[in-house]
Amino acid sequence: MIPDNFLLFVQLITVLFITPGPQRILIVTNSMNYGFPKSLWTGLGDVSANAIQMICVTFGIYALIRPYPEVLDGFKWIGGLYLIYLAVKFLRRKTSVTINKSFGSRSAFDLFKDGFISAFFSPGAIIFFVAMFPTFLDPNNNFIIHFLVLMTTHVFLDFFFLTIYAGISSKIAIFLKNYPNLISRVSGCALLFLAYKILSTKINL
Repeated sequence: MIPDNFLLFVQLITVLFITPGPQRILIVTNSMNYGFPKSLWTGLGDVSANAIQMICVTFGIYALIRPYPEVLDGFKWIGGLYLIYLAVKFLRRKTSVTINKSFGSRSAFDLFKDGFISAFFSPGAIIFFVAMFPTFLDPNNNFIIHFLVLMTTHVFLDFFFLTIYAGISSKIAIFLKNYPNLISRVSGCALLFLAYKILSTKINL
């Protein structure tokens, strides 16, 4: 009962989660400033915001693709072109890491709020869910089950990689300072390959 191209979806989000974007840098910073256990609240805020975005965006789009399933082919091209845009952005990105070791005391709610607001108002996250999610869903076949599988997988892997970033925050910060653009370059190349695979995939309506 898994969606078509589920492994492609896992490959895609894994590349995005490995790449040191704003949410990864935020949890590294909070882990170094407030400790690993408390920084996990930042991760919970991040995945909570993404879950809400997935629910709102996906079921809004479902109202469109249910009567007009041919629209999925358009979403495929929008999603593929968006991945190419992301790949170029990653290849040109200049990553910088600034850690302000304040060692202050902040509540779990404050750290949760950091992650939630950062993710919820991220234009990149919204565009990703609008452009990419529909291409992995069939409006006429197990839509709810497939959506739950994709959302659960996304939330689990996102929190898993956020936890890794928080757990080895000091080493990651040093690595990013010594090799600031390496991960972004590799991710950019991987995204170009995944964009090709998505654009070359035939959607069965």
